[in-house]
Formats: sequence, structure tokens, C-alpha cells
Amino acid sequence: MIESENAENINAENVEKATKDNERKYEGVKHLEFDIVYNKYVEKHNRIIAKLLNSSAKYNLSELPKVVVYQPDMINGFGNRFPGIVCSFLYSLITDRLFFIEGYNNFSDYHVKDFDHDWKILSNLYENSTSRHLHHENDYNDFQLVTRGNLSNEDKDILYVKTWDYACAPITSNPHYKRWFDKIIPDYRVFTAISLKLLSLHPNINKRVETFANNNFFTDYTIGIHLREKKRLAGMMAPVDHYIQVVKMLLIKMNNMNITIFVAADTNYGRENLVNSLRDVYNSNNNSSVKIVHTEEDLDAPNLINANTGSEVGALIDMKLLSLCDDLLITYGSSFGYTAAGWSQKASRQRGPFVVMPIKNSKDDLFVADKVWVTGTISCEPCMYLSKKLIHDEDEETVRIFKTNPLWIHYSQCHWLVF
Repeated sequence: MIESENAENINAENVEKATKDNERKYEGVKHLEFDIVYNKYVEKHNRIIAKLLNSSAKYNLSELPKVVVYQPDMINGFGNRFPGIVCSFLYSLITDRLFFIEGYNNFSDYHVKDFDHDWKILSNLYENSTSRHLHHENDYNDFQLVTRGNLSNEDKDILYVKTWDYACAPITSNPHYKRWFDKIIPDYRVFTAISLKLLSLHPNINKRVETFANNNFFTDYTIGIHLREKKRLAGMMAPVDHYIQVVKMLLIKMNNMNITIFVAADTNYGRENLVNSLRDVYNSNNNSSVKIVHTEEDLDAPNLINANTGSEVGALIDMKLLSLCDDLLITYGSSFGYTAAGWSQKASRQRGPFVVMPIKNSKDDLFVADKVWVTGTISCEPCMYLSKKLIHDEDEETVRIFKTNPLWIHYSQCHWLVF
């Protein structure tokens, strides 16, 4: 009996060691092909820009490189600008264009820039250029071209992208680029591959993330929660109790494990309410193995730059800390939570986040037995809010090709907008 128990313990230790070794190995090679492509792009971008800026010659438009220019939404939520950045950079890679951002003037205050993608350094050379929008907010989205056209054959000098949406999701269905994705990003975690490179945090901010994580995320298992209460959901709500119920579900059978629950929110009251509710549950059960933590960002502090409250640095720190958690629980329709899921460095978390769904803000609706109030997503890829519009409005062939992507249901069910 003793020998059997020892053998089982040894086997368990070996399995655990092998699992951790595999995770470390996967962490190092999961996007190796993309990293090579990214590094080659950086070298090309820097070389071409240096040549253009150091030359006194006047260039004809035919001699200038074709470009993709992203025009971010700097007014709305902190999570709204990142999907468009990733989409635009992806378009530039697959079409062999240079990538630029117009209007994100303080980007380098928050992120490391491997190459100068500020459009103003080069825009004067393109004053007489031809251009078109692939996406322009909700007003115009060329989903036919993105889903089934050959973007590489587009002859316009500038392709503009202005969107808060992960509108490039259909490009992964596009038959012209299927082979590229299969080779370069074979797990199709496109947002993860690009964001871990292009959106690397400024060292000062990253140090704060690492310090908090090292002091709090050293437990066996970490759950990250993002509570979004200020989202306008047409009279609907997501009760705090529903977040707690999902936490209870995730912790079933996790006996003898040290647990950390990291809470992020969009108001001080919401964060305090959720933290206190979680502590009531676990402290009342004398469960000292569950630790509930959060950063000290003042979420109600006015922001003089845009419509958000709190600081952009604080938002980035919360977002990045969420991305480091083993499992995520986020609010339906919130770009902040979906961006955190896609910006993930957790090789072991292959499944997507759990999403708390909205219900009618009434006492009767809280007790409807057949109400779906939480879903488990199949991917960490961000939501594509306009996917329903694509499916409803586009031609049959565009919709058919979009649906060849195994993630199309994930993209089309993650938001409450119905067209």
C-alpha cells in the first residue's frame, strides 16, 4: 500500500513537472514563426523610413511605399483602440505595406516602439496620394474585400482603418490568406501574437505589473474578474451575484490549493462591492486559502483627455494583470475584458474567458430559471461587434466564407447588438 501511494505521488509529481515543462516550452515557441515575421517587418520599416527621411530627393507617388494608416478612437473606452491597431498591423503584414498610426501622439508614453509608426513623420509625402477606407467606424466596412478579396492587389496608396471593432476577424477566413495563417499563426490567436509584440508596455509600467503580480499571483491558481457596470445595456444589468456564482463554479474541487482572485472594475463602488461580496463568501467559510486583491487605481477620478474615468496607465496595468490570470471572467460587450483576454501571456489558458451576460433590470427577471447568464467562450480572440451586421447585410458568398472560420460563432455571439 505504501509503495503504491509513493508510486502515485511520484507519477503525480512527474505529470506536474512535465506539464510545467511543456507550458514553458510552448510559451517560448508558440508564435515563433510570427516573431520572425515581426522582426523582419521592423527591420524593413526602419530601413525604408530612414531612407525616406534622410534623402533630400522628391519622390513620385509611384516610388513611395504603400501604407496602412490606423485612425484610433481616442475618446471612448481604453480597450476600444487596441482591436483596430492589431487589425491594421495585420493588414500591413499580409499586403506588404507599411503600418502607421495617426493621432495616438502619446503612444510611446505607454508602449515600447520597435519602429516609428507615427503617421505625421511621413504624411506630407502622401498629400496627393490615392486612398480608401477598409473600415470607417459603423458607417462603412468593406467586408467583401476583407472576407474574400485579395487585399494585396489593392492599388490605392493608403488604406485607412478607423474602427473600435475587431473588424479584421473575417480575414482569417479569407482563402487568399489561409496558407499564411496556417504557417505564421497556426493557433489562430492572432490578437495574442500581434499584441504581445506591438503593444509591449513601457518598462516603467511593465515594472509595476510585474511587481504586483509577483507579490500577489504566486498562488496555485488565479482568477481575474473585470466588472463593467457603466456599459449602456438598454435597461439591462449583470448582477454581482452572478460573478460570484461563476467563481464558486471555477473553484469546485480545488481543495488544498491557494487561490488568488484579482478584481478590476470601472468604478470604485463596483470594485468595492464585488471585493466585499467575495470576502463575505470566503471569509464566512473560514477559507484562508482564497485571497482577493486589486490595484489602488482611483477609478472615479476624472480624465481630462477623454470620456473615461481613471488614468490610462491604471487601465493598462489592470488590463495586463487580467491577461496574466489562469481564468478570466468578464462582462458581456466590454472591449476592456476582451482585450485583456486576447492580450494573454498564459500558455496554459487555451480556452477563452467566461462571460457574464446581461439580464433585464427587474426583480422578476433575476429568478427566471431558463435565463442564460454566463457563457464560456472558445477563444481568447476579441469580440467582433459588427459580425451580426456582416451576416445580416452582406452577400451570400461573403457570409458563407466568413462561416468557414470555426470561430465565427464566437465572433458573432459575443455582443448584444442585433441588426
